Amino acid sequence: MKTEILDKLIERTAAALGESKDTLNENTNIKSINLKSLELAGIISSFEEEYDCYIKYTELMHAETIGEAAEMISKMVE
Repeated sequence: MKTEILDKLIERTAAALGESKDTLNENTNIKSINLKSLELAGIISSFEEEYDCYIKYTELMHAETIGEAAEMISKMVE
């Protein structure tokens, strides 16, 4: 499940930033890509809708990398 979540997170983050998904990977530092809180909220909302779950935005804000965020989301959607 984590690999699926990671792939979707990279794809959705790249789309929110208007970049190619090839520029991001699991080691990408979230703060370095300047993802705005509104963009992050939209990404979180898409996972909540797709997996019919609640994702704690405040916990996800503590993830340093895309991989860490994917790990957190994986645990929240189970």
